[in-house]
Amino acid sequence: MDVLSEFFERTNLQGRLFFAGRVDGALMLDKPPGMAFIHLVERGGLDMIQPGMPKVSISQPSVLFCPSSCRYQLRSSSTEGAELICASFQFGKGTAQPLPLGLEETLVFPLDALGHALPVIRALVEEFQDQAPGRAKALNLLFEYLFVLLVRRAVQDGRIAGGLFYALQDPRLGAVLSRLHGEPEADWSVERMAGLAAMSRSKFSAWFSRVLGVSPMGYLSGWRMKVAQDLLRDGVPIKVVADAVGYSSQASFSRTFASLVGCPPAEWLRQDTREAPTVKVRITAADD
Repeated sequence: MDVLSEFFERTNLQGRLFFAGRVDGALMLDKPPGMAFIHLVERGGLDMIQPGMPKVSISQPSVLFCPSSCRYQLRSSSTEGAELICASFQFGKGTAQPLPLGLEETLVFPLDALGHALPVIRALVEEFQDQAPGRAKALNLLFEYLFVLLVRRAVQDGRIAGGLFYALQDPRLGAVLSRLHGEPEADWSVERMAGLAAMSRSKFSAWFSRVLGVSPMGYLSGWRMKVAQDLLRDGVPIKVVADAVGYSSQASFSRTFASLVGCPPAEWLRQDTREAPTVKVRITAADD
């Protein structure tokens, strides 16, 4: 399996349809932290309004690829309203720190510029319009495929030039990240990572930090806590979790966990919920 696919498998990439229909006023979204969106604008015009940012106008059928950090509303700008199909994507639910994906601002792709993805988009629209059995699952899978295609396209076009989505497609960093993700329990050092990347320690450390915005060991600690949280949710005992993510004792693991997450593992687990985060949607009238 390639490195990007491995990452999506390990983070359990799931697209979920959460809204579809006509917007005559404004679509207001209250989203959990770490949740990204894809909005497919089938017809009509929209303005994307973000606090402190210039308004972005969409006047043709388009796909909006929205990062987890984005806060905005979508307001209809045409008399006939706008037709939308929207999906959410969650990465690293409840992790110690958000994964540095590299998608910092909403990317707008006019459909006529997405030739490679048009068959997927057509299938998505047709599946939505149909009422065949398995429709919801089919829509989610198509959105996941579209997500992967948009990541590829954004990196190729230079619209994502840092973060995990970029690093995973870089031959040197991708090889290192694949090993870190697959072997969080290993005795890692910056020297060992640099060797995998065929770079000197200093050059590797500087390159890693520039692309991902965090030091190699800092990223490793965050990834270990993400894996630990997944194992804790699955009912794995804390002592076993500590060993599985590379700590010599339960005490040292618990100290690091509390430092990064904010509370000890047992307390965090009591507070955690297995329920998937949901998006709250509110539509205001056109004259609000």
